[in-house]
Amino acid sequence: MPWTHRQTVRLHHTDAAGVIFYPRLLEMTHEAYEVMLDELGEPLAGALESDEPIAPIVRCEADYRRPMTLGTEVEIAISVVREGESSFTLGYVFLDPEGEELARAQVTHAAIDRVNGQSVPLTEGMRQGLAALR
Repeated sequence: MPWTHRQTVRLHHTDAAGVIFYPRLLEMTHEAYEVMLDELGEPLAGALESDEPIAPIVRCEADYRRPMTLGTEVEIAISVVREGESSFTLGYVFLDPEGEELARAQVTHAAIDRVNGQSVPLTEGMRQGLAALR
């Protein structure tokens, strides 16, 4: 079952036409990701302060299905799309209160050594976090 986060489309998310400005969707995915990490007991701030490998974003894509306008309440569902040896992809589905799909995104993270920037296997903690989303 995917993890979910509720969010309201705010003025700073929209463009002059009153709909979500396209890069804001990816900002909303990242905010949902950070909230999810907090709720899983693995806050991003703690991960960035440790010596463990980090998992920056290496690819992202989004599809816009219906307009998201100021004041729209959205539910963002996060699930694991793919888990590899050194990377993982999360899927984000944006739904309105009636359950209609507004948008979807996929974000791929790659585990790297924070000192030399080289690819490394996902840590056990990363794998446990992904398992919590299944």
